[in-house]
Amino acid sequence: MNSHAYPGRSGRNRSFFSILNALILLVGAATMLLPFVWMILASLKTNGEFLNTFKWFPETPRWDNYEKLLFPDKGHPFLLYFYNTVKVTGLAMIGTVLSCSLVAFAFARIPFPGKSFIFGFAVISMFLPSQVTMIPQFMIFRNLGWIGSHYPLIVPPFLATAFGIILLRQFFRSIPKEMDEAAKIDGAGWFKIYSRIHLPLMISPMLTLGILTLQEKWGEILYPMIFIGKDSSLWTMVLRIRDISTGQYNQSPELEMAGNVLLVLPVIVLFIVAQPYFVKSISTSGVKG
Repeated sequence: MNSHAYPGRSGRNRSFFSILNALILLVGAATMLLPFVWMILASLKTNGEFLNTFKWFPETPRWDNYEKLLFPDKGHPFLLYFYNTVKVTGLAMIGTVLSCSLVAFAFARIPFPGKSFIFGFAVISMFLPSQVTMIPQFMIFRNLGWIGSHYPLIVPPFLATAFGIILLRQFFRSIPKEMDEAAKIDGAGWFKIYSRIHLPLMISPMLTLGILTLQEKWGEILYPMIFIGKDSSLWTMVLRIRDISTGQYNQSPELEMAGNVLLVLPVIVLFIVAQPYFVKSISTSGVKG
């Protein structure tokens, strides 16, 4: 018996599954949003409410927690840490996108000896844990005199990353080779082909790589903690937030939550603004020329 004999049944099944999918999505969204909502509410509590009660909502929202965080009585203002974070993250984004696009273009379009071997080596390097290379990196940066500065966080991204190379290489390969051949007939070299033909077509995936780099570098704590050290004037926001509640007799978790809100908020806003580029890059990733 086919479904045409009972036309209403298939419609009811579709409605049931649509409602079920909507409920599952709502539950998933609520599960992901609850920690963020709790963090915002916790940032508006007093120290006593945070440590001694289990209430979600503060009795009186303490907006002055953000004022204490931004303009402390002692130490540097929080805007300095925000500037350091923007500086380190912004330069890391620029370096990653530029270097990875150049290397990926070479792997995708330019023939040269040993290309497959070198690319395979880049792929294998993705599987190395960061702990394996951390000590050699520290020794190199110490010999260069870079420990206690932002250079160890800024310079390496300008040397390309394996993930960025692999990501952009796939997009470069999707561009028809006939465009390169036509440009060569007009006398264009490889760099002109890269800058005039490929870059305008790669805006979406390059923005995607830049935003993924921002997401990684913005809240990174391990490498800044190792390479920057104790000079608080060079700290990023995450190092300052970590320092707030490390004192045994000076715990201020409500200020730490306020700092986390200020740390996460720019990333959320940027992701919302850049979401169309993510969708576009994913939808075109499988297109081949």
